[in-house]
Amino acid sequence: TAQHKKPNIVISLTSFLIKEQTKEMKFTTAATADGLRLLTSLLVIGSAASMSSYRERRLANVTVAPENDNTQFHHFLAHNMTRTCSADNHATPFNNQIRGVNLGSWMVLEPWITPSMFYQFLGGDETNTAMDMYSFCEILGPEEGNKQLRRHWETWVTEELIEELAQSGAVNSLRLPVGDWMYKPYGPYIGCTDGALDYVDDLLDWAHARGLTVLFDIHGVKGSQNGFDNSGQSQDFEWTSALNTEPAGLVTFQHWGIRSAAWMGEFDRETIEYTSTNYENIEHALETIQEIVNMYKGHPAVLGLEPVNEPWQYTPLDELKQYYWEGYLIVKKDAPYWKYIMHDSFRFDVETWGGFMAG
Repeated sequence: TAQHKKPNIVISLTSFLIKEQTKEMKFTTAATADGLRLLTSLLVIGSAASMSSYRERRLANVTVAPENDNTQFHHFLAHNMTRTCSADNHATPFNNQIRGVNLGSWMVLEPWITPSMFYQFLGGDETNTAMDMYSFCEILGPEEGNKQLRRHWETWVTEELIEELAQSGAVNSLRLPVGDWMYKPYGPYIGCTDGALDYVDDLLDWAHARGLTVLFDIHGVKGSQNGFDNSGQSQDFEWTSALNTEPAGLVTFQHWGIRSAAWMGEFDRETIEYTSTNYENIEHALETIQEIVNMYKGHPAVLGLEPVNEPWQYTPLDELKQYYWEGYLIVKKDAPYWKYIMHDSFRFDVETWGGFMAG
């Protein structure tokens, strides 16, 4: 295995919810990093297909007939109409304590964790400032962007670091944020992120050699699930430099107050609801899940998969639940022992999630 020089590493810790059948455990850690959160946007709205054709196509890919409410999987019976399970021979108490650390800003850049990657854009303007993974590749282009990313991948997470974590005894699992573009490239990611999967392979081998597990986290999806830079692509962003009078020449923008998320469709800030559903983007994310399962289902280091990180609170709930359900069936068809992790979409009430995927 290649040996790399060990840099000074700042690791972002995060919160994640683990669900294995009906067993749930929460793990919350602190976040440590310094730097600057920089934001930009590019609204992506894909073409829509009908709800029925989307579900039939996806369910067919996991050998589930949508008209059949009872579909047998390796360890359980899936009820598609209610999104629940029964006859679960595999469900056992999840008694393993997970002490996880998030490998933040390695595969999915976040300026507040790795500000040094974005210092080169300070002093820029509306035409040449990168503020997230998407614009990083867009501004630098595939050749220079890939050159810088490979240097970053080589030094940000190393075998020496994984060894140090394992020896500490404080960590037994690694959460790996990945972007859907790593498995199904599009837009400025094409060429820019070439080679990323080689480093993922190294990480899995390093972890397995030291008794650590790896949780795959789809941190960024096409169109952005929350509008923030941590999704790879900030959404709804407005430069306000022309409005400034003092001091002259100041480059400014606004984002948080007009944030949007286009993964599941077009969002209307006036009505605070989605006016359309982007089934193409949803399908792209489900196909990414399938790619990840196909690639890593045989690797002993994999703990499981999180189908999307932090979808924002306005995400259409029924579509999100359907996405979670279909992603679960994709995973359990070919990787039945993987854990399946779901974010609550910042909806914390029992009425929202009570009974969902019970069984």
